[in-house]
Amino acid sequence: MLTIRPATPADLPRLPELFDYNDVPGMIAANTRRITSGKHSIFLLLEDDELIGELHVTWRSADPLIAIDGQRAYLSAFRIREDKQGVGYGSFLLDAIIRMIDQGMFQDSTHQGIYREITVGVEDDNPRARHMYEKRGFTQRIARCRESYQDDEYEFDLLLRQR
Repeated sequence: MLTIRPATPADLPRLPELFDYNDVPGMIAANTRRITSGKHSIFLLLEDDELIGELHVTWRSADPLIAIDGQRAYLSAFRIREDKQGVGYGSFLLDAIIRMIDQGMFQDSTHQGIYREITVGVEDDNPRARHMYEKRGFTQRIARCRESYQDDEYEFDLLLRQR
């Protein structure tokens, strides 16, 4: 049975099952701070208790192009375990999270209300993700961004979807 649930700090040591982090303790510490501050949520896709995927949602950012609390949420770190790709798990997770954001369905009271905009970052070398996002209305390119995470540099298009 597939389930989606928000990650707690206790779940964070499982995330390396989906991504090869350079600094696992640093990732755990940073995501623990983000989750407990209410700025960020990580949604896990599980089949029974097996971790299949994750999708991060940033609710508040210092950069209003990325996220504005109560108006614009930002999706990132959309990952499906490699051996589970191409069979619909990613679509299931992405559609469910978008629906939750559109309908204001959150398990905590921090982010009540309906967000009218969602942004995503899409790297040039990820045509599968770009296709999935564009199919769901993320068609307006609003910025070209660059970020560094754990000594790796990422450059991506920031795409906007408005309702």
